[in-house]
Amino acid sequence: MTFKEELEEILNKELRILIELRDLSFKKTDIIISNNVQELEEITRLEEVLVNQMALLEEERERFLDTWGVAINTPISFVIEKFPEDNKILTNIKEEMTNIMEELSLRNKVNNDLIMENLDWVDFNMNLITSSPMSPNYGNKDVKENGNSIFDRKV
Repeated sequence: MTFKEELEEILNKELRILIELRDLSFKKTDIIISNNVQELEEITRLEEVLVNQMALLEEERERFLDTWGVAINTPISFVIEKFPEDNKILTNIKEEMTNIMEELSLRNKVNNDLIMENLDWVDFNMNLITSSPMSPNYGNKDVKENGNSIFDRKV
């Protein structure tokens, strides 16, 4: 197998994982909106598996480049430019990976914002539940407050 064919194979594997991660991130949005914690945990585990697979592929790519005498930190775009005769496939893979990573980044930001909104809502409700009831006597401290709160927030 030639350098170019091996590189295409590794990059295609990475591309497939990125596509799976992107698809999961869109599914995750729906799950966050529906407040399904169990499915969210399951999706998070799947994402973790895919991220670990991507890390292994990155290590494989680095070993591959090192084997061929290319510095590990050499950008893929630079490597692709070295194939002036027929770099169309590699260029397409790189562009698709870039687009998917942008989509993934934007979707992860949306998901993060949704999770933060949900956490703020939970925090707000917990504060309502744990707050002490107001006494109706407008400042008369001799009257004891009614202990209707579920949680005692005094430490």
